Amino acid sequence: MKRIFCRYDMVCDNPSGAGMELYRMPEFFEKLKGMETDRMHLHGFYEIIWFQKGSGTHYVDFNQYPIAPGSIFFISPGQIHSFDRRHDQEGYVLKICAELFDDFVNMTCVTVQENDSAALEMLVGAMEEELRKEDCLGHKEALHSLVRLFIIMVRRSHAGLVPTALNQHKASYKAFLTFRRLIEENYCSLHTVKDYAALLNVSTKTLTLYVNECSNNSPLELINNRIVLEAKRLLRYSILSVKEIAFRLGFEDPSYFGKFFKRLVRQSPADYRESGNNPMLTE
Repeated sequence: MKRIFCRYDMVCDNPSGAGMELYRMPEFFEKLKGMETDRMHLHGFYEIIWFQKGSGTHYVDFNQYPIAPGSIFFISPGQIHSFDRRHDQEGYVLKICAELFDDFVNMTCVTVQENDSAALEMLVGAMEEELRKEDCLGHKEALHSLVRLFIIMVRRSHAGLVPTALNQHKASYKAFLTFRRLIEENYCSLHTVKDYAALLNVSTKTLTLYVNECSNNSPLELINNRIVLEAKRLLRYSILSVKEIAFRLGFEDPSYFGKFFKRLVRQSPADYRESGNNPMLTE
């Protein structure tokens, strides 16, 4: 990722070796002493953070989440996050190279049931053991499979705490997940529902029906929300001018970008940037 940011630490070196690194807390925070983990920072890799014990606050993309036993965070490349200064937590931090694991995980923070912790712990143990088998046949594939299984079990456990009426086997749900992934891949260049309907090979009406069935937001709201999130990141933490940010996000007319941003955020881009003197500011 190009170095365009100035107000947070850029932790962008991908994990080495097999493309994965696994750490235990609190040793993870002890290792990072002096690196100010309370500063906003981003990674060029995926990060899964499982808090088994402890408390505190985790800041992710202008939102704050309480740290509680059983909470698991999924941080994607480019997401901005930080921890508070309370490092009494126990658990695991898993770093996964984007080249090894490119699945779109539509989660930020979930909670797993206590009775599922032992099975998840066994999977983490299997990852630790596999990481020591660097020269064995199918090493990366085995690690990838273990991570996939871990995520599946986390989803199942969380679903048991927060039941949903969504049928994950329905065409509408699968199309919705694909739509969310496509937004993530194309938000800088595609801004209309028609653009994404074409990529999905469905009509705008069908896409709207699918999204309404699976979300409280309309397709256009989901597209706009992603553009606004990136605009906030760049305004608050980058060295780019408002004009450069507009072009970067696919707006040919910077004045239109300003009107778009103000309509959704209730502040002009310049005012929003000026209001961000506190890097821990949440909204």
